[in-house]
Amino acid sequence: MSKKFKEYRMFIVCLVIFIAFVGFAIMCAFRGQMMQMIGALMLSLIALFLLLARYKMALFDDVMMIYEWKVVAMLPTMIEYQNIQSIEKKSKHHLIIHHTHTSHVYVFDSDLFIETYNQLKGKQ
Repeated sequence: MSKKFKEYRMFIVCLVIFIAFVGFAIMCAFRGQMMQMIGALMLSLIALFLLLARYKMALFDDVMMIYEWKVVAMLPTMIEYQNIQSIEKKSKHHLIIHHTHTSHVYVFDSDLFIETYNQLKGKQ
C-alpha cells in the first residue's frame, strides 16, 4: 500500500510558471507573434505536466519518499521508518522529520500526512 502527497513548494512554483507561460502566450497572440505563442504554449504544457504529475511524496509500508533540496536540485530521498525519531508539525503545510538528519517537508495537509504515517508505522 502507498499513499501519495503533493509537494507544496514545487506545486506553487510550477503553478506560477504555468500562469506566466500562459500569460506570455496570450500576449504573443495579441501581438501576432505566432511562433513565440506556440513555444510558450508548449512550455506551459510542460509546466502543467510538472504541476499535475511530478513531485509526489509517497508513504509506503516501510519507507517514505520525500523531496529535499540537495545542492541545486529537488531530489527524492528515501527514509526508513525505523530511522525516524520524530515528526514535528510546524504549521498546516510544514513538517520537520528528525531522522539521521533533519528534513523539512511541505505538504497540503500535514495532519493527514502524520495520520497516514502513524497508520503505516503501526502495521509493522
